[in-house]
Amino acid sequence: MPKEEKKVELEDLARMVQAGFTDIHDKMDKRSKLEDERFKITVEEFDRIRSDIRDIKTTLGPLVRSVVMMEEDLSDLRLRVGTLERRAGIKKEISFAV
Repeated sequence: MPKEEKKVELEDLARMVQAGFTDIHDKMDKRSKLEDERFKITVEEFDRIRSDIRDIKTTLGPLVRSVVMMEEDLSDLRLRVGTLERRAGIKKEISFAV
């Protein structure tokens, strides 16, 4: 049995091509919207991170200054205790904590 050939007319071909372009355009539109949403979420997350870093810097500044002052005080106190021990004739024992 010979196959019956279906003739494709120019208008049918044009409709098929147009349907293909429409399908691709719709898929690209959806992808573009998804990428825009992902970009928006990424920007918002970077803004949150930037805010957190600013808070950390604001908090750390005074803490660092306090630590420096305490280290200076500790160094001064160690020097003074050493001087007092020498004057009193007290031998400083060294202990190693394990």
